Amino acid sequence: MDEGYFTIPTRVYLTDVQRAKLDGLLRLAEQNLDALLTGLLEEYLAAQPDPPVEPEPDLSDARAAELAGRRRELRRLRVKLNDPYNPPPPWLVTMVADLEAEIARLARE
Repeated sequence: MDEGYFTIPTRVYLTDVQRAKLDGLLRLAEQNLDALLTGLLEEYLAAQPDPPVEPEPDLSDARAAELAGRRRELRRLRVKLNDPYNPPPPWLVTMVADLEAEIARLARE
């Protein structure tokens, strides 16, 4: 792996027909899937504006730091919660609800 690059484990959901077509096109182009997806993502990202920078919370305030950490955790868990191909287990739904309630409580304080 080149320095400065990293991998993102992911799944690609295709029908049998789409997969066969992709395999054939990759063979014809003498290209592998990693290179194709990397190229597509590079082009997509280059065409998008930079996202707005989230303001950094004042980490000297312990409550603000805890709230920021909880919000980061919630964003990470929501990705798993909203995966249409892998329904979340009941414990994850409960965990996200508890975390949302805790964030609301911390925000009120």
